[in-house]
Amino acid sequence: MSRVERKKTERIKKKISGKKFICVLFVFFILMNGILMVDDSFRMMMMIEEPKVFGYKKLNNQVHEICFCGEKFYVDEQKIIHVYQSIKSEVEIFIEILKEKKNVICKYW
Repeated sequence: MSRVERKKTERIKKKISGKKFICVLFVFFILMNGILMVDDSFRMMMMIEEPKVFGYKKLNNQVHEICFCGEKFYVDEQKIIHVYQSIKSEVEIFIEILKEKKNVICKYW
C-alpha cells in the first residue's frame, strides 16, 4: 500500500467517524425529545402533578430544584460557592508549591 493510498483511507475513516458522531448526537436528541413528549402527554391525560422525568425550578434566590426520573434534588448556591472557593484556594496553594519546587530544582542544575 503506497503512502497516497494510506492517506486516502485515513481521510475516509475520519469522515466516517465524524458522520457517526453526528448520528449519535441526532439519535440522543430524538430520544430526549421523545421521552419529554411522552411524559408531558401522559401528565396532561392523567392530570398528574408529580415530579417530571426532567425538570428544573428556581425556588428562591439560592435554592434550585432539579427533577430527574421522578426524584427531586435541591441545590443550594451558597454551598456550591463555598466548595468552589475552598477547592480554588487549595489549587492555588498547590500551584505555588509546584512553582517553588521548580525554582529549587532549577537552582541545582
